[in-house]
Amino acid sequence: MNGEEEEQQDKQSTVDEEVSDTLAPLRPPPPQRTRAPSDLRYMTDDMMGSIVRRRKVVSLPLGDRSFFGPGASMMGASTATSGGGGLAFGGVPSLSFQQQPTPMSVDDVGRPLRKQQPSYPPRDVVRGILRRKQVSLDLLSPQQAQFFGAMERKEELLEKEEEEEEEEEEMKKLFFPLKFPPPPKGVEKKEKAHVAGEVEEGRPPKEVEAPPIVRATRTDKIKALILCCLMIAFVAVCIGWETHEDESHSVFGLVGRACVTDCLGDREFRNFFVGNEDHFDSGDVIALTMHLDPRPNEENVFDHARVDIVRLDETAVGSITQTVVKSVEFGPPDPHERTTFKDKVTVNWENPEYHHLINVYSETGDPLSFTLAATKQSPLSDRSVLIAALIMVLVYVFILLEVIHRTLVSIFGSMVALFFFFLIHNGETESIKTIMLHQEWSTLGLLFGMMVLVGELSHTGVFEWLAVRLLVSSKGSFNRLMVLLGLLTALASAFLDNVTTMLLLAPVTIDMCGILGVDPRPYLISEVILSNIGGTATQIGDPPNIIIGSSFDEVGFVDFIVNVLPCILLIAVPLSLILLLWIFKPFMTMKEMPELDAEKLKLTYPVYDEPRLLIAGTSTFFLIILFFLHPLHHKDTAWLALITALLTISFTNPHDVQDVLRNHVEWDTLLFFAGLFVLVEVCAAMGLLEAIGEALADVIKAQEESQQLPIAITLILWVSAITSAFLDNIPYTATMIPVVRILSDELPETLPIKTLAWALSFGACLGGNGTLLGASANIVTAGISSNRGFKISFINFFYPGFMSMILTTAIANLYMVIVYVWV
Repeated sequence: MNGEEEEQQDKQSTVDEEVSDTLAPLRPPPPQRTRAPSDLRYMTDDMMGSIVRRRKVVSLPLGDRSFFGPGASMMGASTATSGGGGLAFGGVPSLSFQQQPTPMSVDDVGRPLRKQQPSYPPRDVVRGILRRKQVSLDLLSPQQAQFFGAMERKEELLEKEEEEEEEEEEMKKLFFPLKFPPPPKGVEKKEKAHVAGEVEEGRPPKEVEAPPIVRATRTDKIKALILCCLMIAFVAVCIGWETHEDESHSVFGLVGRACVTDCLGDREFRNFFVGNEDHFDSGDVIALTMHLDPRPNEENVFDHARVDIVRLDETAVGSITQTVVKSVEFGPPDPHERTTFKDKVTVNWENPEYHHLINVYSETGDPLSFTLAATKQSPLSDRSVLIAALIMVLVYVFILLEVIHRTLVSIFGSMVALFFFFLIHNGETESIKTIMLHQEWSTLGLLFGMMVLVGELSHTGVFEWLAVRLLVSSKGSFNRLMVLLGLLTALASAFLDNVTTMLLLAPVTIDMCGILGVDPRPYLISEVILSNIGGTATQIGDPPNIIIGSSFDEVGFVDFIVNVLPCILLIAVPLSLILLLWIFKPFMTMKEMPELDAEKLKLTYPVYDEPRLLIAGTSTFFLIILFFLHPLHHKDTAWLALITALLTISFTNPHDVQDVLRNHVEWDTLLFFAGLFVLVEVCAAMGLLEAIGEALADVIKAQEESQQLPIAITLILWVSAITSAFLDNIPYTATMIPVVRILSDELPETLPIKTLAWALSFGACLGGNGTLLGASANIVTAGISSNRGFKISFINFFYPGFMSMILTTAIANLYMVIVYVWV
């Protein structure tokens, strides 16, 4: 019986196998599971499966014990169709860790399948594995190790975000002027799609999307309407303003006609009125400018020139009579140099519409050679000083508010000043050629040449190389790093122009702070402040000192070292460093300097373009030598910098000058200087600087003889410092030199010219730290910082700069009173 049953079972199994083989071609194949190496789902499946199989690698306390239990339910991956939540890693499909009941699975014949172990652990389990380090990456495959590496990087990013949030909270507690605007965030680079690869895989290339269309809003339309109104007004002014451009003279630098007293004028050959404008309206202003040639004084007799304005009256019989309507005295002349005198006369006499003449006489009868120019001006001329002061105030307000870029502010400010200046001269305009002649071309040429040289050096890696050496020397201290940078800047500025110094050191500072991951602006502001202080020490350190040394024969290069350098390097620089460390203390203590591997840093930041460094470094070395030897050759530094820069790019970029001009030269800074120079020159022509100098001289002369010297030192020092903080110190120094000379000539016993020269030098140079526009080096440094993504606003510089100006000016004042008055 058993044998028959076994035989029937064998037959039945044989039939089943034959049926199965017959139906096999008709049966659809079972679904195959494709494993892509780039798919994190399958990679995690393999990984966690191998971990579970080892059983000794993952301990149960990391997650729920039922996860690995025999009764655990199946966990599946969520897809877009199911809508389940999951864990996403970048562009990898999300993985679902939700427990869902699954129906009983059967095979093709209908037999039940055995339950599989879950393959996707919860996120807490993965974090627990990472934190407890219970997964040995050495035992995993490369794909498994990559998964855990991605998790570690995710943790590092979270920790970095927390640190950045803590730094932002610390920044909110800072004093308002020390809150720097945030640097622009880097634009993420998008990877290009491999169109060829997509075509090979059978996928069509992506269509190029049309650029988004920006629609004009109501605000844009209002702006366009305002611009339209402004342009209509501009067109009307251009058409209605009659052009009075006279190429024979310039309203900026009137020369006039030369003569020797006694000199009688006439309407044809000796008419001192510019443009033969010798008839007026009531209320008009006659501006008189006289240049008296030098004349030695004999027996303490100071001669004066008397200028008589006479009206030509016609009598009933047709004869012409002269009636003196106004007399003005100029003088005395300087014994050594030509002296300029100016005065204004308001027309308030009868019959001003008649023709007028000017006669010049000598008070003593001795001949005086002179040049005289009389200009007809509008009634606005009486308020020209007030108008110039208001324009300067408005320019500073717009720069402070940062409504538009400061370059546009300076250019528009110069245009507004020119507009009122032309109105004062009865609508007489000047050509662009004449206005450009009043630029400070020496400063612009020096900036252009040094920008080219610094740009060439920046492409060699030498700045990063120097930054690494400075970091190693700081020995892990931010305070020590700021002291090193400050001392280096002050010493370099004493023997180089401070603009050149900042052009060389600012890129090094920014690269160094980039290595440390800190904001470079506190260090840049400290450097430029100490640059202005250090430049005061020598005759070649700052432009005002160069002007003073070339204007006074009594002052030389050695005199600056003996009289000014001790106060600057021994007293002002150390105390200023202490002040700046106190001001920027929050930045010094906000975070600890990371431990730096000196050898690794040196290998990471080498000099990567030695041929370019050889060319640019050689040129810069010899240029610095020429700057040092300036007291011997007296050549303009602009010529030296321009010739050196052109020679350098002839060797480094002989066929790509456009790249040099585009990437090395900061045109916004140069344009800002150009607008500022025109603005200050126009304000000086309107009498603003002369009014300041004359008021200063009147106050000093009114004091008692014993108090004149200390009061003169104090007034010249502080007035020069405050004025130079808001106006460019170069034209102010040029304006104050004749005032200083006149004071010394009139009171030679009480006011020595050298002492007044030192007061002017201290005030004009140290006052440049007062505001961002006080010195050329300030503007250059702000331009370099802005171009590297770190904007320095007017307020950011004003707080530490003005505090340093007050401290150093007070030190210089006390030093001069002790040395030149009390001792």
